Amino acid sequence: MKKLTTALFFISFFFYQLSAQDIESWISSKKPLLFEKLYVHVDRELYAPGDKIWMKVYQVNGITHQLNSNFRNVYVQLISEEGKVVQDIYLLTIKGIADGEFSTDSLPKGLYTIRAYTKYLENYGESALFHKKIWIVNPAGLMEPSLSAAKDERDMDVSFLPEGGNLVANALNSVAFKAIDEKGKGIYVSGNVLDDDGDTITSFNVSYKGMGKFNLMPEEGLNYYATIDQFPGRKFTLPKALPNGLCINYEPGEESLMFEISTNMKLGTFPEFYLLASHKGVVLFYKKVEMTEYVQAVKVMRNLFPTGISKITLLDLQVNPLAERLIFVDDEKADLLQLHVNKEPTGARSEVNIDVAPVLEPGDSITSSLSVSVVNKNYLSSGEYQQNIKSYLLIDSDLKGVIESPADLFVKDEFHSPAEKLDLLMMVHGWRTYLWDDVEKRKAPSLDDWNDAGINIRGWVKRILWKQPLPGAEVSLDYVSKNFQIDQTTTNSAGRFSFNSVYFIDSLNIMLNAKTKNGTKNTEILLDQIMPKDSVLPLKLLNWNSFNIDLNPNFAREDYFRRMRELEFNPGKGTILLDEVEIIEERRRKAFSRSFGEYPWADKTFLIKPADMKFRYVIDYLQYNLPSMVVSGDFVTVANKPVTFMLDGVELDDYDLRTIRMEEIDLIDYVRPRLGAFSKTLIGITVSPSIIAIYQKTPFKPVIDYTFSKGRLRPELKGFHRPTAFYSPKYTPENINSPRPDLRPTLFWEPNLKLENGKANIGFFASDAVADYVIVVEGITKKGNICYGTTGFSVDKK
Repeated sequence: MKKLTTALFFISFFFYQLSAQDIESWISSKKPLLFEKLYVHVDRELYAPGDKIWMKVYQVNGITHQLNSNFRNVYVQLISEEGKVVQDIYLLTIKGIADGEFSTDSLPKGLYTIRAYTKYLENYGESALFHKKIWIVNPAGLMEPSLSAAKDERDMDVSFLPEGGNLVANALNSVAFKAIDEKGKGIYVSGNVLDDDGDTITSFNVSYKGMGKFNLMPEEGLNYYATIDQFPGRKFTLPKALPNGLCINYEPGEESLMFEISTNMKLGTFPEFYLLASHKGVVLFYKKVEMTEYVQAVKVMRNLFPTGISKITLLDLQVNPLAERLIFVDDEKADLLQLHVNKEPTGARSEVNIDVAPVLEPGDSITSSLSVSVVNKNYLSSGEYQQNIKSYLLIDSDLKGVIESPADLFVKDEFHSPAEKLDLLMMVHGWRTYLWDDVEKRKAPSLDDWNDAGINIRGWVKRILWKQPLPGAEVSLDYVSKNFQIDQTTTNSAGRFSFNSVYFIDSLNIMLNAKTKNGTKNTEILLDQIMPKDSVLPLKLLNWNSFNIDLNPNFAREDYFRRMRELEFNPGKGTILLDEVEIIEERRRKAFSRSFGEYPWADKTFLIKPADMKFRYVIDYLQYNLPSMVVSGDFVTVANKPVTFMLDGVELDDYDLRTIRMEEIDLIDYVRPRLGAFSKTLIGITVSPSIIAIYQKTPFKPVIDYTFSKGRLRPELKGFHRPTAFYSPKYTPENINSPRPDLRPTLFWEPNLKLENGKANIGFFASDAVADYVIVVEGITKKGNICYGTTGFSVDKK
């Protein structure tokens, strides 16, 4: 580690040569950290039963914030306020991103937690996982008057937190405090600090969201306590002052950062120590300091620190910590995404266009996709998002515990700058709650945890009679409805078998067959839980890692009006009373809710129409629509290369392809070979340059007999979630005056907005709801810079 000799300098301190072998060894012993983070962009925070919860997952490197470049499993849960997992989905991130949604149709009202994690992150405890609170509320119930329970002053609390970790006697200490109510929300208080004799030493008052600070020079041997003006019956004891130690008093500046170090004035000696700065476990620099006064200032250039949270530690010469302080260094640059609404205000049902332009450093770009939400602000708890990608990756994910309104920390208001808010947070929430301290202490997870992609089907085979594990048994994985074998393996010495990294969507009926070495079926197959997960989680852990949000006072009125309008139009809860209708032709039911199948990135998707029935067999249809397809004997090639055929997600032999009739088929995907395509181990198929995936109109759903059968097991497995497309209506002169009410809270949701020539345009139509709307666009650049942009517009009447 190079010592800092030019950019760091000290006031009232002379330099001299010294040996730093002990601290060098200590720094060298630190292991390099490997970590990841998950962030979930959720379209809004308040929902009524029946609404969709739209989500986009970002999986990034925990150090650089660059999107992970591989395939990874992500597990997302929706958890009730009782701690019960009411819904869960499996997502496969491709190059760090994935999207999905939860349905609220059958869910009772209440406060829910969205929890997302990977197998790797589970090793670091609950604080390393993603959490976000949302409300699902029946607005009709909110319209009823209710009596607020009287607040008990015993439910409020005030914590006093000395800067650096400890109070030091006869030294200038800076003390932070946080006052909270029974829900953990910051409240305003004022008060006084008194000594044992009841004399007032200093006064204090809250500056921002229950937080504030004051200076105190405690005398050795005296005790101190605080009284609160708003709660005259309460007293809070301050920490005991230590006779020896060091205090840190930090003041940020535009170009440099100032650290004032204080010690006990009555000691008569001046300590020597190391001042060390680190960021996410990486040592930025260190310097040996010999104090020449009881108070000594240290000045550090600001540009030595990366954006985000860094830790300042004072160590004695034996590298024992004396004091510690988190600081937040912001680059104070504007948001990297600039949004411009082309017309504002907007009339009901009129078209809205928004230009998106990134402002990036030379050499940086947005190679992935952005996520976009456009939401009625009454469906956000405070009219703005309480959390965003910037606040989560820079604050929430690095600190343990809950933070109130983290997104507001980066917004300048009438009384506070972002730097002032963030520094108070570092003094209060950053007091010994730095997540990276835990990451350093924990043993690094195995590579199996890191390289987690696809579904692992594992279990063991035993003998029927003696119940002993059966080594060397032949186990096959088959598709239950057809005679197709997906894969085959042999049990190990403990009778265990494993089919790793199998990929399928929704649910799949499979059949496991096991035979002994001699070919007999006198075996029993026991299957492990496919993706182990908890069904009930401790509320204490959930509440300690995600802050409760309040209901927007305008939400009840807004959504109540929305529901009444919809019921007036559809008194039968979603149906319209019509006169008798004569059915002329029954429309064919679609097997898929959107115009692609298992491969949304397919190069061509063929939707089978009635006119295509002129072809008797699928092979004939494909030869006509793919001119490069050649059928020669038992082999089929496309562009002179072999091709893999899939039927409803299972590999199909070329010969069997010839027997599939056109009337059985709904959709066909054609996927050309490409860099980074799925491997054999991931999707459980043979490697080939291209894929033709065929989907039946009504996928075969066999009736499974779950009675015991020797050597056979037929479970139905849950696969990866298939995201549905967000519906956004288009208004034309023909339908703009439709009487059907349009009161969508989320006007627009796009999880995969792509830039073209460095820019993008968002187009959608406003609803009938006269309201203010919030637009948020989020993403990550190639270099790991956080992309965030927000603006708003209003919708007036027609």
